[in-house]
Amino acid sequence: MEEKFKLDLKDRKILFELDNNCRQSCSQIGKKVGLSTEVVNYRIKKLEDEKIITQYQLIANLSGLGIIQFKICLTLQHINSEKLNSIIDKLRKNKSVKWIVSTKGNWDLLIALETDRIDKIDELKNEILSLFSGYVRNKALSILVEASIHGRGYLIEGKKNLRKEKVVMGQDRKIKVDDTDMKILKQLAENARKPIIDIAHELKISERIVNYRIKQMVKNKIVLGFKIALNYEKLGLHFYKLFIYLDSPEKNRIADFISYLEVHRNVIHHVRVLGNWDLEPEFETYSEREFNELLKEMKDKFSDIIAGIDIITIDKEHKFVYF
Repeated sequence: MEEKFKLDLKDRKILFELDNNCRQSCSQIGKKVGLSTEVVNYRIKKLEDEKIITQYQLIANLSGLGIIQFKICLTLQHINSEKLNSIIDKLRKNKSVKWIVSTKGNWDLLIALETDRIDKIDELKNEILSLFSGYVRNKALSILVEASIHGRGYLIEGKKNLRKEKVVMGQDRKIKVDDTDMKILKQLAENARKPIIDIAHELKISERIVNYRIKQMVKNKIVLGFKIALNYEKLGLHFYKLFIYLDSPEKNRIADFISYLEVHRNVIHHVRVLGNWDLEPEFETYSEREFNELLKEMKDKFSDIIAGIDIITIDKEHKFVYF
């Protein structure tokens, strides 16, 4: 087990600012958290070196880009770790696969994929399942209908109005982007904090063009934001993904439930899906006890519409890119 890293208040404030927008300069962050540019730079470098920050992530408007995201959930059988790792290596190299996690709970592996055509879902599903031939005891598929990403308000206790919401899948019409925009998006997907000068050098275009294009994509809501991924084990954080089954709920009660999730300090991602279950909120908490308390509160408030909940904990994340 990894040794826990102790964050002080300044570290938490810096992480909160990076999670809100990781492309902020050290100078901009310094003004908000009351530190010099040099100290912010030093602290960020330390958080990177200690692998507290594991990735700088692009948040793209999937529906606006005409992208459909779906998830395959697998319970496995008769498979050893060597074989499983070799399959995961193949999945990592598949450009359609955006998220792979080993989990504890009702499922052993979750695999999220993206495509631009509804008819390709079945083709991609069969391609993935063929890798696990003979090893699948149970499987399920869910298609993302609506999704939003939220700020980590829990990082700073006692502050109000910390909620930030970015809708990555909704009812947006497809937005046209050209090859240059797509190349810039791919660069940002690999490292959302990558300096403009490095992107320009990589794509062999001017810094001015890169800067302008990013600003336009933010303005046109193709790019919704830039955030961070955290090392849960080192920070002593617990990550829970819930698969919630609703029982013939009235429309207004679903709206109440979604509103509740959208303002919850510990919800970092909220998803509505088409599949066996209906909702997939994701929680980050500092302890199992904290999670149990919020789970009890949620069940008490919405016992009339919650038919069941599967609780998944993330054991290991093998791949994660938003786009």
